[in-house]
Amino acid sequence: MSYVPSHQTGISLAQPVALTVIEHSTSTTQSITSGNRIQIGTVHNWYGSFSPTISTNQITLVSGYYYYIESMINLYMSSGFSAGSYCSFQHYDETGSANIGTPATVFQAAEEDNQLYSQDSCARLLVDCTSAAKDISLKVGTNSGSFDRINYSGGNQNYSGYGRTVIWQLESAP
Repeated sequence: MSYVPSHQTGISLAQPVALTVIEHSTSTTQSITSGNRIQIGTVHNWYGSFSPTISTNQITLVSGYYYYIESMINLYMSSGFSAGSYCSFQHYDETGSANIGTPATVFQAAEEDNQLYSQDSCARLLVDCTSAAKDISLKVGTNSGSFDRINYSGGNQNYSGYGRTVIWQLESAP
């Protein structure tokens, strides 16, 4: 017997209302400093009609919905290989002044090529904005080693693309 969610009674699943992807800004100067906001840029609405307001690298999530958010960044070492380097990043609740969601960490291990990092790590967040809007950002956490640029556009080794934030806008509970 298989499990089919639509055949269950009494179970309510949130339906996606909208899907939005935000490109992170690329540059040759965005350096990594613990506590700094990661620069974000262009909004692409892929489904539905949610287009968040962005101001000073903060995203405003409108009230009346739940949101599931995933963000990833691209890191670069301009001075070359350094085994054991890592950098963490996490969503930040600008309204409540606190880190929220799960942090992510990009690693550089000794066995890897000096330009290919674990770029698939992403920070995740499920946030309840059913009663009030919330401003969030993405901030650098710990940076240890030789990573010195975020979403660097000056090199030719950005194999995995640049950073992005993906936002699923979900219905509020019935």
